[in-house]
Amino acid sequence: MNYIRIRDDYYKIVYRPDKSGQLYKDLLRLSKTTITDDYTKGILKYINKYDDFTIVASHINYQQVINGFYNQYHEITHKPTQGDCENIFHILTHIFGENHLDFILDYIQILYTNPYVNLPYILIESSEKNTGKTTFSNLLYWIFQFNAMKLGNSDLHSDFNGFWLQRLLLIVDETSLEKQGVMQMLKRFSTETGKVVSNEKNKAQREVDFMGKFILLSNDEGKALPIERGDPRWAVFKAPTFAEKGYKDDPKISEKIQQEIPAFLHFLINRTLVHPHESRMYFAPEVYHTSQLMLYYENSISKVGQAIKQLVQDTFEMFPEESELKFSITNLMDELKGNVKYLEKDKVHKALTQELKIAKSEKKERYNYHSLSCAERGITSSFDCNSITYTFQKKHS
Repeated sequence: MNYIRIRDDYYKIVYRPDKSGQLYKDLLRLSKTTITDDYTKGILKYINKYDDFTIVASHINYQQVINGFYNQYHEITHKPTQGDCENIFHILTHIFGENHLDFILDYIQILYTNPYVNLPYILIESSEKNTGKTTFSNLLYWIFQFNAMKLGNSDLHSDFNGFWLQRLLLIVDETSLEKQGVMQMLKRFSTETGKVVSNEKNKAQREVDFMGKFILLSNDEGKALPIERGDPRWAVFKAPTFAEKGYKDDPKISEKIQQEIPAFLHFLINRTLVHPHESRMYFAPEVYHTSQLMLYYENSISKVGQAIKQLVQDTFEMFPEESELKFSITNLMDELKGNVKYLEKDKVHKALTQELKIAKSEKKERYNYHSLSCAERGITSSFDCNSITYTFQKKHS
């Protein structure tokens, strides 16, 4: 019973220890000759045979064999049991606060009860130490066991993704993903409902179902990822230090949390979700909107976009009686030259439409163009123009 045959290949079911001493089920490929050398050819007729591998994630109604296919998703060993889980609640409340506690409880509950639902990727960051963000990622790693994997930045930059592509939970520590190609991949995977291409060394590419959710940790606040303004794929939280909350560091917190997992799972399967299914990422974006996410939105604006924002703010201050300002692309180019290197019309247009979300007029119109550069030099500052314009409204506090 320790051996199986998948198509023409034989495997031994083994339990591989990790560095903490925990045992995880694994399949060790063996040749037919090795098995018969150990047990004689008579054993072969007793070995269970399956058509192929499959991966079907389930934590509540797990099946090892499905319609003749051997399930490579790992059955977690926790058995939900009623009990206390105050230390788990302590770490969740510490990181996410009372305002977002229901969000993270719903998030973990959905992971456990319905793993194929698309969820936002979670980024937890802090430039300080002793915040509990690693403890939170370990909690998820301990819950989902071998269906979770810890990755480095280099793993995501690599062309070979087969070893992590079929895991439920992907935990990336010290996240710093600056390459646009990696971000495009994560964005594509976040809403994937079909198959993606798995690429493994010395193996042909193949299509597999993707169900992964990323948990990212970072010390670079506001800089770990190039998150675009309005992108709903990311839930970003700043982890406070335990000292800020007046908590003492508990050297045995990891042991306590692991002991509480069965009670926590019992709590989750008997709990009613607080938030309804409202978007591609399940939650309505305002549910996980934070000031830390806004920091990324602000940082995502290019230098040209930032220069346009500053120009508009300064122009409103120069002309306080105006409630709106109109600029053409040419106007903006004239105002920004000397302040922005390598200024191009395409960059200005992109900053206006994609970053600042400013729509242009549909046809040419007459308007008063208020020039900050001219006003600062004491030259007539308002000009009667006729062009296609972009309109900025004054923000009132």
